Amino acid sequence: MREIVKMMIVLTAISIFSGVTLAFFERKTREPIQYQRLSFIKGPAVLAVFSNYDNDPIRDHKKNVTLEESEGLTTQKSIFPAKKNGKCFAIAYEVMGEGYHGTIDIMVGIDMKSGNLTGMRVMTHTETPGLGARIVEPAFNEQFVGLGIQDLALSNKGGKINAVSGATISSKGVVEAVKKSLELFTRTKTEITKALESG
Repeated sequence: MREIVKMMIVLTAISIFSGVTLAFFERKTREPIQYQRLSFIKGPAVLAVFSNYDNDPIRDHKKNVTLEESEGLTTQKSIFPAKKNGKCFAIAYEVMGEGYHGTIDIMVGIDMKSGNLTGMRVMTHTETPGLGARIVEPAFNEQFVGLGIQDLALSNKGGKINAVSGATISSKGVVEAVKKSLELFTRTKTEITKALESG
């Protein structure tokens, strides 16, 4: 009987020690793992929509920033700031568009002062190879740099974006999503600024 009690005490002690050790290492590695995940999955798109920054937008990002999408409807965004000499001059966040075959995931960069685009990158999509899938090409993406809300429409609708040939629906989905991202920024610039300034 004494041996059984002794064994139970030893097993309990081992279990407690193992649990505490695992919890400690999980806490220690959580941030580096999240950073690596962001760096590889979203990092390339974030860095592609910025230029002339001297910080690490991935490390400096603010997650779960609540913004008012429309009256009574909120959304949460991870905000990636681009800084020069410690001052944030642009931000990036994700938006979703609706393409021909499904959701288009887009990263937009926005100038804090002008509210215009610093860049745009399509991250993921399910559009048709050789047609809608060409929304990822630089020739399409680079048209967005420097544009404001008033410019964001396809050229056949009076805007400054030339649609990908044979993929009007995919192109329109991107344009509409990017335009909504600028409208969101205009409405919530104060909240974004406060979130970035908070510890």
